[in-house]
Amino acid sequence: MPTRPPRPQPTEAYLRFKSSMNIDYDKWKEGEPYDIAALSEITPEERDQLTDEICANSTLDWRDVEALRTLATPRALKRIEHTATTQSGHSGGGGAAALVTEIETKGWSGSTEKRLIEMLEHIQSMTGASDRLYELCREHPTPAIMAQLMRNARNQSDATMRYSAGAFLLYMTGHAEDWYGFNEHRPHLLNLNSDDYKSYKAAIAWLEDMVANPKPRT
Repeated sequence: MPTRPPRPQPTEAYLRFKSSMNIDYDKWKEGEPYDIAALSEITPEERDQLTDEICANSTLDWRDVEALRTLATPRALKRIEHTATTQSGHSGGGGAAALVTEIETKGWSGSTEKRLIEMLEHIQSMTGASDRLYELCREHPTPAIMAQLMRNARNQSDATMRYSAGAFLLYMTGHAEDWYGFNEHRPHLLNLNSDDYKSYKAAIAWLEDMVANPKPRT
């Protein structure tokens, strides 16, 4: 009976990439990516193996999408497309990262605008999605997207993202230099989460007035 040839030893690059997939709290907090550079040195067999392994996950985070994009096998690209249409804005940032990839490869459309709005509606803090979604909003500030951002500022279930949406709207309309909200507008933004109804309504009215009167950037 013929014996099977020995299985080839994994390359150093493959082992390096696999090691980088072990994300501890510090790496997660700092947004450290996988070792994407290592993927340029792996074998075709290892490329297929990693594609299968990552695609087997029920959901993807932004690191997985970045890896699949670099692997660029037919299955990897198909999974990115699937993730862009099925994962919302609260699932590890994978849906947002996949939507970015879809827009870069296929362009902006009515369907991608609709998907971006759906992701904004469900966005939650500490998922790695907000910055990617805000970048897309900055590039495509359509009336429908601006309206969803205002809805987020009014009543998003995640209090952190309610503040964040208000701060981003101020940035988009030229009233702030960045979208983080650590500026003179902070007291108003904090009142978007006030337990006092009058303070909350006043903050909403203030934000609506600011957004309705954009300020040209100098």
